[in-house]
Amino acid sequence: MKIDFVEKEIPNGEVEVTVAAAERNQQVAKVIAALTSLEESRPEVLSLKTEEGIQLVKIKDIIYIDVSETNLLIYSQNELLVTKGRLVKFMERLKNPDFVQVSKHAVVNINHLARLENSFSGSMLAKMSRGNQTMVSRRYVKKLTDRLGL
Repeated sequence: MKIDFVEKEIPNGEVEVTVAAAERNQQVAKVIAALTSLEESRPEVLSLKTEEGIQLVKIKDIIYIDVSETNLLIYSQNELLVTKGRLVKFMERLKNPDFVQVSKHAVVNINHLARLENSFSGSMLAKMSRGNQTMVSRRYVKKLTDRLGL
């Protein structure tokens, strides 16, 4: 597969994608399906069941998510929200490529990532906005650096 980028004037900041192939085959269908899924609407706000009741949080405000026993700790710009659930299920609800898993127990929003620092044994320390930080286990370092385009 060859991937190319051509800069051209498109109105309203739209993105135009053309898939070219000798014939429409299964690979072309997969590429079109993947591109189509990117256009599916993503939620901007999530509802969370907490001890206080149901709270709404803007997805763009979530800095990172951590697991503590059976609780999900959602660190946002404004507060720490605690809810029950599994990280995998929460990620399915997010449907957002800006959230990258960095360990078995943590997911970061790369829009709030300030810097990465080397740590011991090949792992890294992710310094987030608002002074938050979490470890990036060495198993997930490549996934994160690839997502960052490094």
